[in-house]
Amino acid sequence: MTKILTFIFLISFFPVHSQGIEFFQGSWKDAMAKAKSEDKLLFVDAFAKWCGPCKAMSKNVFTQEKVGDYFNSNFINLKLDMEEADGVSFGHIYPVTAYPTLMFLDGEGKLVKKVVGGQQVEGLIAHGEDANKKNDKSGKFEEKYLAGDRSFDLMYNYVKALNAAGKPSLKISNDFLNTNPSLTENQKLIFMLEAATESDSKLFDFVLENKSKIIALSDQKTFKDKCKDACEKAVAKAIEYEMESLLTETIEKAKKAFPDEADIFAARANMQYYKTFRNESKYIAAYKMLAKKSENSTEQLKFIIQDISKTFKDKPKMISDAVEYAEGIYNDKKDMESLTTLCSLLVTNNEVEKAIKLTKAAREKAEKAGYDLSVYDGLLNYLNSKKV
Repeated sequence: MTKILTFIFLISFFPVHSQGIEFFQGSWKDAMAKAKSEDKLLFVDAFAKWCGPCKAMSKNVFTQEKVGDYFNSNFINLKLDMEEADGVSFGHIYPVTAYPTLMFLDGEGKLVKKVVGGQQVEGLIAHGEDANKKNDKSGKFEEKYLAGDRSFDLMYNYVKALNAAGKPSLKISNDFLNTNPSLTENQKLIFMLEAATESDSKLFDFVLENKSKIIALSDQKTFKDKCKDACEKAVAKAIEYEMESLLTETIEKAKKAFPDEADIFAARANMQYYKTFRNESKYIAAYKMLAKKSENSTEQLKFIIQDISKTFKDKPKMISDAVEYAEGIYNDKKDMESLTTLCSLLVTNNEVEKAIKLTKAAREKAEKAGYDLSVYDGLLNYLNSKKV
């Protein structure tokens, strides 16, 4: 019984909620039409209200910032209750026999990828990346490119298709621009935004120099998303080649590209870099800066807690900081999720008795309010099993 309770407890260990996936509000046919118009795949979460794994994904996976960043940029997203009218209509064409069923369809209605069963964050993103690769449209442009077509429409669509499929496009973009093609100013600006896939490039510098013009041609969100993606790739490169100078350069460019979010980006990029190379003092400085710059937002504090717990759970100083952040969240929220997170950290910090005391107090309040006590009892059983 203790093992079962421990398992249940660990499933909910450190859920992180943030902006997450933005789901389309409308029918599946309207969503598919939008996907077609934006040349994106349609992601469908086919669920049922009574489905436990469906609820878990909605609460703990779709809400994750990392998931939202990827899915909002790459797909039109739709949740469909398969027992409601619109879901039943969808199910006549795309049958569902188990929940949740996750589907990726193109704008013409072709099923590109189908996944059955609940997914965790990394798995869901991996399925999304695989769907985009399977939907690779670059081949139809490559044939014309190899035949010598260098028109703006062909080159723009070719580079866009390569980027969507996760294929390298920078060399093709540079080769095209080095021929001094006859482009209007607007064509050049739009092409540059699509081509600037890495922030450590002259293409990205050009994008920054023409920021206001490009935003006027596209929109603020598209510009920001493209620039954030390019900066994230540069951070990954800085880590791969252990180039702290590239990290610093990328942060400076982020300040110009998306100044309203640059401080948050910088703090998280520094956390990622210094965590990789186990530079504890700079990692601590980075997460303290993130907490400060985000004005102690619950979202960012949860991110810090999760990051510490995954990598530095053997470091008492960091765990103590995580406990402090978790206490702040719990004092504000007073919900089971924040209590569970706090108790997990207290166990790691060898403060089991404090965790038990907090849980008993919360249980007493829940009992007076007439709430179900089973979740509190399960947590107490787990905590008692951790007593020395």
